[in-house]
Amino acid sequence: MPVPVQLDEVNDALKPWLGALFLMSTPLSQAITYQMTQYSPTRESFEQLRERLEHHMLVEISKLTRSSMCIMVENYQTKRLSLRDIECMTDDLMGLMFDRLSPFSSNFERLNEYALQHESLAALRVLYQKYASFFSEEEFKFMVQMMKSLYPKERYQAWLTE
Repeated sequence: MPVPVQLDEVNDALKPWLGALFLMSTPLSQAITYQMTQYSPTRESFEQLRERLEHHMLVEISKLTRSSMCIMVENYQTKRLSLRDIECMTDDLMGLMFDRLSPFSSNFERLNEYALQHESLAALRVLYQKYASFFSEEEFKFMVQMMKSLYPKERYQAWLTE
């Protein structure tokens, strides 16, 4: 069964990276929303979805920028996107999928396995917010310390509480 992802949610996830000006002037958000609604956990793993989204984003942004990977942001400044930016955007999009998971043990196992194998702040955020009871106290503290040591504070300060 496809996962319902809304265009507004995709826009909200991409806006910090691409800006509203770029998103409003291109069909990128619609294409990404369509790609995400095609996801079915019975046909595709999280890894496969991430790879598909990342590839699609890279190809589409490259096409839209005529291979320059430069976009104009709100203050009419030019910003050059890096592969790391694409990876972070993809992780933010994956977070939309992770948010929809019901906190069952099977989903915990899939998400935890994904977080152990891939650098994903989105996966760690959802584990922190929805699956804290699945961890021992030591494991939970370790996960929090890992997030704080791997990511800049501005990426987690809105939702990571002590």
